[in-house]
Amino acid sequence: MANQKLSPLSYALLGLLKANPSTGYAVRMVFETTPMASFSSSPGSIYPALQKLEKLGLVRKDPPGSRTLALTTKGEDALERWLHQPVTLEEVSSDLGTTLLRFAFLQGHSDRKLTRAFLDSFESAARAHAADLKTFLKSETAPSLSTHARAAVEHGLMSIKTSADWAAETRRRFKAAARKEKGK
Repeated sequence: MANQKLSPLSYALLGLLKANPSTGYAVRMVFETTPMASFSSSPGSIYPALQKLEKLGLVRKDPPGSRTLALTTKGEDALERWLHQPVTLEEVSSDLGTTLLRFAFLQGHSDRKLTRAFLDSFESAARAHAADLKTFLKSETAPSLSTHARAAVEHGLMSIKTSADWAAETRRRFKAAARKEKGK
């Protein structure tokens, strides 16, 4: 399993099942009724993914013989490794949704420093991506872009700057809340 790279859907399933052991159908309904709708809720994607996780020993039926799935220790370890990964430039430039899903799964994590580490690495990666886009727009290639293509890159630059600002502001807000909590 250590060398097995799981898909974003697999990590989403692990995160959901850690929070709330569920049936495959219940998980499908989460995907249909929440912002997690970016993942397909079709039985043809959810059930095979759950079966793969079960085959890998990451989830199990709990209680045995039921349809309810829960994480195994191995599944919890896989989820923990994913949650502890620093955010990379590649992630913020190609899969921001899954990256933010990872952030959402940090809610209630026993290691409160993990949220700060996530936000630090997210902001750093987002600012690096913004710098890359800015450099590209100033490069010799940029003048050859159509006006629409240039506008699309500018949108990406503005969006990723906003994401970096979100990380900085969220970190400040959480830090203030923690200080307030200590003061009680």
